[in-house]
Amino acid sequence: KRGYTAMAYLESPIYKTGEMVRTRVIKKLAEVTSAFQNIVIADLKKFGKSLIIDGLVQTSEFDHKIYDRALLAPLRATDKHILILGGGDGYVAEMALKMSPNLRITIIDLDVEVINLVKKHLNQKIFSHPDVQLNIGDALTYLAMYHKRIDEPVDGIVSDLTDNPIGGKGTKARLERFYKEAFTRSKKILKPGGWISTQAGASEVVSKYIDTAKMIQNLIKKTFGNYHRKDVSIPSFGERNSFIWAEN
Repeated sequence: KRGYTAMAYLESPIYKTGEMVRTRVIKKLAEVTSAFQNIVIADLKKFGKSLIIDGLVQTSEFDHKIYDRALLAPLRATDKHILILGGGDGYVAEMALKMSPNLRITIIDLDVEVINLVKKHLNQKIFSHPDVQLNIGDALTYLAMYHKRIDEPVDGIVSDLTDNPIGGKGTKARLERFYKEAFTRSKKILKPGGWISTQAGASEVVSKYIDTAKMIQNLIKKTFGNYHRKDVSIPSFGERNSFIWAEN
């Protein structure tokens, strides 16, 4: 079980131990249940305004820069165009432009409700930036259509998807199929020497949870022939998260 208690706490799992951790909710600012997921913007004790999807913190004012920089580890000053799969909170795109001001960014997020909420409650203005294009839709479909249109290959692809990118009830086999397809399609549209980077979930998990990091590591290695991995502590997640990237 995860979610909100009657005493205004957010209960979330710690995947490394299997325990639940409580975070004090100072104020719930907004909540929307979209066609895809439950979305909450809340002011959390220690972490400030945070985006919470299906009961799990996705990003917070307090530590999103740690997450963003880890995910953008392979970004180069010479990169001209990157795609961000997911990234509806806008923070990764915002950080990418700070790191590389001449960058062009395309964001592909499934849920317009996430965009609407972060604009209003997180004061997110990145979607109005002239070098940022927002596409609302399915990431796999976008990758497939991009390849078929034979658009200019991209320098990098960031996978900033939720823990379960197919909607909350995915089995391990479904997750593997999703990521295998995402990586295969990404490889086709990356420039030679281009890169892909993904957040891969908790660094360590007990047996009742899917070890997404291990799965993604194996799939990236199989698809690209190489990988780099860095495990980083994200305070608002309550544990270390894995970030994995590879070159085309």
